Amino acid sequence: MRPIAGIPAALAAIVMWVPTGRGADGETPAAETGKARAQVVEAVVAANGDFALRLYERAAKGRSRANLFFSPYSMSSVLAMAAEGARGETALEMGTVLGYPASLRRTGEQAKATPWDMETIHRGMAALHARFNPEEGSERKALREKLAMLRKQLDEANDRVMRPRVGDTEPQRKAQAIAAEINRLQVQVDQYELRTANALWGDKGYPFAPGYLGTIRRYYKTGQLSLVDFPGDFDGACRQINAWVDRQTNGRIKDIIDPGSVDQSSRDLMRLVLTNAVYFHGQWKEVFQESNTTQEDFYVPQGQAMIVPLMHQTQEAGYAAFRSDGSFFDTPDRIARGETDQKKLYPGAGGFQMLELPYKGDALSMVLLLPQARESLAGLEKKLTARNLAEWIKKLRGREVEVFVPKFRLSADLDMGKLLQEMGMVRVFRQPQWPQGAQLDGMTNSDDPLHKLYIYRVAHRAFVDVNEKGTEAAAATVMFSGGGACAAPDDTVPFTPVFRADSPFVFLIRDRQTGLILFIGRLVNPR
Repeated sequence: MRPIAGIPAALAAIVMWVPTGRGADGETPAAETGKARAQVVEAVVAANGDFALRLYERAAKGRSRANLFFSPYSMSSVLAMAAEGARGETALEMGTVLGYPASLRRTGEQAKATPWDMETIHRGMAALHARFNPEEGSERKALREKLAMLRKQLDEANDRVMRPRVGDTEPQRKAQAIAAEINRLQVQVDQYELRTANALWGDKGYPFAPGYLGTIRRYYKTGQLSLVDFPGDFDGACRQINAWVDRQTNGRIKDIIDPGSVDQSSRDLMRLVLTNAVYFHGQWKEVFQESNTTQEDFYVPQGQAMIVPLMHQTQEAGYAAFRSDGSFFDTPDRIARGETDQKKLYPGAGGFQMLELPYKGDALSMVLLLPQARESLAGLEKKLTARNLAEWIKKLRGREVEVFVPKFRLSADLDMGKLLQEMGMVRVFRQPQWPQGAQLDGMTNSDDPLHKLYIYRVAHRAFVDVNEKGTEAAAATVMFSGGGACAAPDDTVPFTPVFRADSPFVFLIRDRQTGLILFIGRLVNPR
């Protein structure tokens, strides 16, 4: 028996620990005009895109055979919360790595302590959070709560389906009934589910600066600081944080913090944990027919092949093709009858294709970038910059495409601390008493050297599931501180390009209105 699938999805979580460095409520931001909001959102989206592609490059380096998946939006959210408390060179490094634009660099004497216009960043983040988490009435909230309960019941029913008893068909019937109810209710809520959440967890004995907490609460909707006892009950604090991440990602990300990975001395110094979770669950605008999914070869690096389920259908989708230098390849709409010259139909060996598959509602989409030659992923990745990606996406045009995409599921963990330091965010990870140590003075109102903070670890975990119905994705980050067509002659026929993703490719999930990259990754090995 096979488990019953509901509407599929993606998710992410990040945790950042902030320990000490020894061996006030704010009002809701005033409403902004549409133009002002668009400007701050544009700045944050541009920063996120720049950060996403540079982080992708760094994470992919030296790991050509590894799958990769993460949420740059989740990471940017947590690190922006930390950057609010950073000062001097520490703040400068953080903003530079996070891609903050030069237009947000301050000048004059004030810039020495606070080099970035963080309020604009926070306003942009707040606007995005509001876009992805619109206020809703009690009836809609009740529907969402019921959907969450039904998904848990579906997981339990699927467990029984996978462990069948002879002659017992009840689990299969129950799972089918629950899945049908989920799909019925989901349409009443909206075409997709996307939510983001932030939270702060602080040691109950630490003197946090009220201004810092107020700013984070105001813009990131963290609610009140959750007080825990890190030195006295570290395991209990971790259980609370893990449970929060589990709830925010619909159970897809569990135990993002492993208490056993933190030694006793670090536990004693832990003072603050910043968390962000992103959850996405959406159905394709044109759902793939399961009957068209067949077992086909997927070619992993060095020409090896493995059998994977390959989804297939001809549908309307965004499509574009590009040559080896990244320039646009003008794919014909019509071709001469009997035309077989591939050079006229597709870019050369160093080129690539791009496909955009929208989710229901048209607000979000998955974009796939597929090298024309199976061994050319590295060449494509070298050209993958924020500027290039934005230009390529502008070339996408709706047309009929024959699509082949594998079903796959990825779960990935990233050691963000190592990657961020390699990218230039160095000082914030050094203990404050060290030369060139962290400067997180904005987080505390104490002058005691023993109260100074630094980042101990940034943990990120992400999950994605792609199948015929759509996509489920989640991510969590935890920071421990510690045109029209012309009339055609009769001797031509319409051309339908084939997008056959049976070899490694890059993919991302994006907000089509703002251009924000919510998730990005690559599939090298579907298993």
